[in-house]
Order: sequence, then C-alpha cells, then structure tokens
Amino acid sequence: MADADVIIVGFRCAGAPLALALHRAGVKVIVVDGAPFFTDQPLSTHAIQPYGMRMFDRLGLGDVVRSLAPPNRAFRFQVEDCFMQIDLEGTDLESHSPRRSKLDPALQQATLDAGVDAREHTRVVGLLNDRDRVAGVRVSNGCGESELRAGLVVGADGRNSTIAKLVGAEAYLQSSARNCIYWSYFEQTPAFTSDPRYRWGACIHMEAGETRAVFQTDSGLLLMAGGGRREVVERWREDPEGSLWQHLRRGRLTAPLMEGTRMVAKPLGVLSLHFFMKRAVGPGWALVGDSGLHLDPTPGLGITDAVRDAVALSEAIVAGGDQALNLYWRRRDADSLGLYHFAADMGSEDYDNPFTRMMFKRAQNSAAVAQRMFLMMDRQLRPQDMIPPTTLLGWMMAETVAGNLAPWSYLRRTARFGRTVARQQAILDRALAKADRGELDTSVPSLQ
Repeated sequence: MADADVIIVGFRCAGAPLALALHRAGVKVIVVDGAPFFTDQPLSTHAIQPYGMRMFDRLGLGDVVRSLAPPNRAFRFQVEDCFMQIDLEGTDLESHSPRRSKLDPALQQATLDAGVDAREHTRVVGLLNDRDRVAGVRVSNGCGESELRAGLVVGADGRNSTIAKLVGAEAYLQSSARNCIYWSYFEQTPAFTSDPRYRWGACIHMEAGETRAVFQTDSGLLLMAGGGRREVVERWREDPEGSLWQHLRRGRLTAPLMEGTRMVAKPLGVLSLHFFMKRAVGPGWALVGDSGLHLDPTPGLGITDAVRDAVALSEAIVAGGDQALNLYWRRRDADSLGLYHFAADMGSEDYDNPFTRMMFKRAQNSAAVAQRMFLMMDRQLRPQDMIPPTTLLGWMMAETVAGNLAPWSYLRRTARFGRTVARQQAILDRALAKADRGELDTSVPSLQ
C-alpha cells in the first residue's frame, strides 16, 4: 500500500516549491531531507532572475521572496571596461538575491504551513522497486530504517543527488571549469548606494584574468566573490580571508566597496566545478533542480532554473503518465541548452578576450540588442539568438574600419562555439517535437 502519491527527496528551492504545488493540486506528498530544516545552503550565487520571480508568483510565493531582500536595480556583466547592463527599474522585470539562510527557511515554512508532510533528519539509503519501476525509498532516521512507498520518487537533492546515483541517471552533457572561486558576506557601505558606479544590484566583472562578483543580498549585506585560475586560487586555502580581501581590493569595481566594510562570515570556496545535464525521468522517478541540471554558477541561473522546473514537473505529475513526464524532460533540455553553454562560456578562463569586449561595448549602445537582452532575461529568447549574425558581422566591420582588428583573432573560437550549440540545439528540439506529438521516446540524446 502506498504511503503517498509522490515522495520528494530534498526540501530546498526545488523540492519545497514542487511539494507546495503538488499539495495544492491534491497530490499526496511526503518530503524527506537528510538535513535539518531552516538551515543555510551557502553554495549559491543567491540571484533570482526575473523569470524565477514570475514562477514564484505563480506559486503564491513571490511576496515571501520580496520580503527577504531588496530588488536588484540592474544586472551588469562587465569585461575589463566594456559592459552590458540590463536595467530593471521601471520595467515589469523583477529580481532579488536573498541569502539561502533566509530563502530556504522561508520556502520551507510556507510549505509546512500549507500542510505538507515533510520530515527532516531523514536520509535515503536505498530504493524500493516493483519489477522495473521505482516504487519508493528506504530511509534512515533516529528511529532506524523504514520504507516509504509511492508511485513516483523525485530527486530534488542537489548536484550530488543520491536519487540520481541510485537510479543511474545518465549524464549526456558534461563540462568542468578551470576557474575557481571564494566568497563571503560584507557590510554594505554608503558607497554602494551613493556612488553612480553601483546603479545595479548584481555585477560580474572579469579583468586581467580574474573574476569578481557583487550581489546585494538581505540585511544590509553584499555577497562579494573572487576567483581565477585554479592553480592560483588553490593557494588561497592557506589564508582564505586575507586572500579574498586582497583580491577584492585589486578590483576596479570592488576596491571602493572594501573601504570601511567588515567581513561578517568566514569565506567559502569551491575549487572543483563540474556541470552536467542528466536524464530527468525514468520508470517511477524524476529529477528536478541541480540533481538533473547543474550549470556554471557565474551568471546566477540556478535558483530560477530550480523553480522553473519545479513548476513544470508539478504540472506533468498532475497531468499524469510517463508521456507527460517525458515532455517535461525534453522541454527542460531544449529550454536549457543555450543557458548551459552561456553559463559555461562566461565562467571559462578565456572569456575575457577582444571579441567579448567588442560585443559588450557594441551591445550596450544598441537599443535593439538591449530589447533582446530583456527578452532573454525573461526566457523568451535563447542566449544564442540574442545577437543576430548580421548584427555581429556589422559590428566586426565597424571595428575593422576603426582600426581594431583584434576581435577577428577570436572569431574562429566564436564560430566553433556557435556550431556546437546549434548542432546540439537541433537534436534537443527534435526530441521535444517528438514528445509534443505524443511519442514516448526514452532514449538519451547524443550531444558530446
């Protein structure tokens, strides 16, 4: 006899919204998490993109998020002195960057208040199977081991997902970053609100082979991060606090923010970054959030993708059947491929190059491209479609006339990258079209 319709493993920014959506739709849910509730998960950029806010609003959680942190006035991506800035003030696009120590407990509390059965300190130690389908989980807590049975088990347990490992979810797109990162929280000084250089809420800046990021979080704090090549950043382990301070003080945008501030938490670092796209569904199981799709964190897409996929998976579960789940998987892939490569490229060690700088400089001065940036931010346009090829060629010719030939040396890299994305996108779009037609094709795409 089943204990629930769905068992969700993981109770953070993917698992909690999924559980709430299913509960409101009348689906009986049990959530288990090996960690205690209301705790931090600091391995996150904290950024919630505008599309993520739309998804939180659909779930009735938008005001919960708004109560946690101030709105980001803009997103800024800068390479050396060239930048693209997406201004959000005066638009219907909204973004916030609360710390996970605030966001996760708020989502968990809202879900618990709705009456969802969620159990902390409950770790999955195995799967239950009925013939060739997953039929539940074996869990361990302070009272020993027990079984929970359900028609569907969902892994919402992060990039090191136990469920993904137990079901053998195949990864068909994988990459690693040579760049590494450390970050901490700092008191926000008057410069951040009074200096016109900081008319944004989140900024990622690459300069001289180094990366720095600033995100306005909650409680008057800034998340500030720094990084670079692994062989350099690995040495920071000897003195993370001093190394991060020195790194941020060298930054053109971060140095003024270090005057009069105080670091309020010990720095954290990630020295090994691995990204993937995995099979999202199988017989009796599904994956959501980082458990099945983990992108480079540089542009801050993770929370938005998690709540996007929680909404989509909840709709597929309510619709019922393997066909609906398969459609969820294929749509996730087709909608995420460009974002996956966009994030990986931005986090790569050679992103700071003459071609990128030319593109940023020209894009910022183009009203048409600015409008396309808004569409991309709102997930209405794929990143690879943001700048039309004819526009890009026109920019290259204008730079040539101005005597700047440097971007041409990186055109081959850009063309190779574009061909790879186009080939993979075509494969995933075909798989989505088949799913839209009702064909139940469970094969893993060949992308590598």
